[in-house]
Amino acid sequence: MNKLKKIDQYLFWDVNLKNVDPERNKNFIIHRVLSYGTMDDIRELFKIYHRETIKNEFLKAQPGIYYPNILKLCQHLLGIKKIDKNKYLKKIK
Repeated sequence: MNKLKKIDQYLFWDVNLKNVDPERNKNFIIHRVLSYGTMDDIRELFKIYHRETIKNEFLKAQPGIYYPNILKLCQHLLGIKKIDKNKYLKKIK
């Protein structure tokens, strides 16, 4: 949790942060911050993890958690040209 202290805790509304390990749970943390965090949260994420780590974990898609504009921002920040957007995008009705 020490590494996560500068990231807004509201992003982890559904978990006890004492049980979140920054190494073991990095995929969860990275997707949660990228999909719901502010730019300040994202900057902190890049201080916690190397860019390549963030990119590699991002490419392990978490279905249905990204809005289209957030997905485009993530692609831009991580230098990803093409992805299967259907693996990432929220289903909006």
